[in-house]
Amino acid sequence: MKYFEVQDTPELKYAPKLRNWYGKFDVRNIRIDLFPRLPDMQLFITEPLESMVFTDIILSPFLLVSPMVYEVLRMYRERCFFKKIILLNQLQRESRLYYLPVLDETNQLSLHRVEYKNGFLYSERRDISGRKTELPLNLFWVRDSKKRHIIMSMDMADSLIRRGVRGLGLCEVELYYRE
Repeated sequence: MKYFEVQDTPELKYAPKLRNWYGKFDVRNIRIDLFPRLPDMQLFITEPLESMVFTDIILSPFLLVSPMVYEVLRMYRERCFFKKIILLNQLQRESRLYYLPVLDETNQLSLHRVEYKNGFLYSERRDISGRKTELPLNLFWVRDSKKRHIIMSMDMADSLIRRGVRGLGLCEVELYYRE
């Protein structure tokens, strides 16, 4: 199975930016074991940008997905929980419903980016320790010492791309158990 890390895209430059979210919402509670501490529904005001576009995926300050992406996640029956988030753009006088997914997370894996040049595998695998693995999950988090990476299977990425999802950037990765 192939995996991809979800990344920024140029579209996300125009995605909603949450205003004054710090203090209302503790991002440390976005974990399977602590998700009951999160409110079931939360309203956030967005920065007043004239050119703002409600993308289907928002990565900052935490992962938010549109109802269409939410339906795809449910279709794949992933073990994940959701909280509702309403984003309000006061400048354009519109609001949208988003979902905050709370996913399985592991720190037992390391990621290796796969790069291609002119259609051929380009990345080197000299610095990899551990054995390559696959997980029976389509969407999950891999935590390293610096950040939390959102990992998606090729099947789920394909389902989202076929539906015309906006704001989905992908970089192919391989997963290895840490030694």
